[in-house]
Amino acid sequence: MLIPPQSSSCKTDLVGRRGNGLRAKLSRLTRRLVWALTICFTLVTLPSFGQDVAQLRKDVLTASDFRIRVTSALALGKKKDTGSVSTLSQALKDDNSAVRAASAAALAQIGDVSALPALLRAKEAEKDATVKAQIEKSINTLKPKTKYIVSFGKIENKSGNPKVSSLFLAAVKAEVGRIPGVEVASSNADAEKLAKEKSLPTIGLDGRLVALGKSNSGGDVSVNAKVEFVIRKDQSLKATVKGDAKALLNSKAVKGESELASLQADAVTAAIQSALKGAPSALEAAVK
Repeated sequence: MLIPPQSSSCKTDLVGRRGNGLRAKLSRLTRRLVWALTICFTLVTLPSFGQDVAQLRKDVLTASDFRIRVTSALALGKKKDTGSVSTLSQALKDDNSAVRAASAAALAQIGDVSALPALLRAKEAEKDATVKAQIEKSINTLKPKTKYIVSFGKIENKSGNPKVSSLFLAAVKAEVGRIPGVEVASSNADAEKLAKEKSLPTIGLDGRLVALGKSNSGGDVSVNAKVEFVIRKDQSLKATVKGDAKALLNSKAVKGESELASLQADAVTAAIQSALKGAPSALEAAVK
């Protein structure tokens, strides 16, 4: 018995039954393909290797066409120009997702670990899942292997302003976690467990917000912060690192407690970052 071929009307019915599902899938695929084709386009049209680095840096930040910003970022990555880390770090805040992703990829290609803090901050702020995945990939590429397990001792606020205690604690944990080679333990018991599992040394860290002051000068409101950290190994004092910073804002912009709190947060975080610049060498010396 012969079975006649399926008629065109049958095919139409089949498409009708499956149309909605296909349209939904095609919509998702289209969004992915647009982004992928953008990257493919940029790879094909990369500037020549000899193109002026200064011009590329300028284009990454100022070119009106996002495709030029993308190609310039990728070109800087191809050149492995460590002097462009600051420029590419700024480009992680670009309005265009393709530019942010290209900048993250370029930072990984350059291979300078000084880009890690900017990448970690970008990861926290990024809303686009595709870009965030690229940022995480770049972080994993640059992040050095764990060398120390850090546990916190006393993290004290001696500034006289109890409102900033939680701010100080959160900022300390975040910034210490960004130190290359450091893994932060959640408790002393966790530190001992991790150190044993990974055969790594444990470092104790005490922190203190020494001062937090506000002043007015020349139409600006300024907040000054001073911090210090004590590094311990087996309860023995190994090093002390200190830092200070000032945050400024026009007095007209400080309309209430919210703006002042933001200014305090900026000053405290910058002071912590200032102090911890000396942490890598201090940690290395502590375990010798």
